[in-house]
Amino acid sequence: MKSSLSILVSSTMLAALAACGGGGGDSSSNPAGNKVTITSANQNQVVRASVNAGLSVSMAQGRAGGASPASVADRTHALGAVLQRAMTAAQGSRKGVASATAHPAVSTSDTMPCGVSGTLTVAVDDHDGNNALSGGDVVSVNFAQCQDSTSSSINGAISITLTGTPTATQFTANANFQNVAVVEDGVTSTIAGNVTVTENDAALDTETTLSVGSSGLTASTASSAYNDSVSFAAGFLIQTDEATSGASTSVSMSGTMSAQSLGGSVTISTPQALVQLSTDNYPSAGQVIVTGATGSAVRATVLDNTQVRVELDANGDGTYESTATVAWTTLIV
Repeated sequence: MKSSLSILVSSTMLAALAACGGGGGDSSSNPAGNKVTITSANQNQVVRASVNAGLSVSMAQGRAGGASPASVADRTHALGAVLQRAMTAAQGSRKGVASATAHPAVSTSDTMPCGVSGTLTVAVDDHDGNNALSGGDVVSVNFAQCQDSTSSSINGAISITLTGTPTATQFTANANFQNVAVVEDGVTSTIAGNVTVTENDAALDTETTLSVGSSGLTASTASSAYNDSVSFAAGFLIQTDEATSGASTSVSMSGTMSAQSLGGSVTISTPQALVQLSTDNYPSAGQVIVTGATGSAVRATVLDNTQVRVELDANGDGTYESTATVAWTTLIV
């Protein structure tokens, strides 16, 4: 598994980061109700909150720190890196048990120190007792104030149920996040809920499908500059296709999400996948349509890696009555 878990966390966390503009308060939301009416006053904010759920997928793949938006992606990528480490630790736990005895226990637990302070505990329930990660096995990971550097830490628990035996080309699992909190450079990000992950690796690309589970998925982010929460309804899909060369990533998404900063929910579709080159800060192609109450809608069409055309259908009659060209930098800060 190369990137599924980092994609999962990145795509939800940056949605919360990018939907900034609202204040603090109750982080709960109802993704299925309280539809937002899209108007000329909030259309850019709606696009910002919606589009970034997909943009963060490409932005988080191996990007280095620096000016915004890469620095935002780095904060979300930190959790993905920890999750990948958890699966690596689980693999190591099974190998250690297998070498220790000819008849290893079905369930094992390993606690290891983190780089600076705290611990990481990995428990593997090996249902078929084959001393390897396979379909039906459950990997439980508990981070106890795990700090690997002076500026980052993670706390909380994750349960990963494998729905198929991992291979060199495929990974399938259900992941349940139990209020996992990550602190990175003064930003606290928290994720809770469940999602199914399917990744297929081919010679030229890696295709990943993420589907939010029945309990939904909520991501909240807090710092001195912003405080917001985003919730994805059950069935929300994020599909990515990442070139093996790392040259580009395309993202498609569909479903209903709500953001605290918007005060309600919207429905998202991508008639044309968002495509971002690894050398760019923003996508250079793609289209997203966001629909709110009474059919009101905003259509965002990417013109290039610097500009987006934003069209508004405020009365929901199917005709976009106003058009504006805006810079990517006004949508993502």
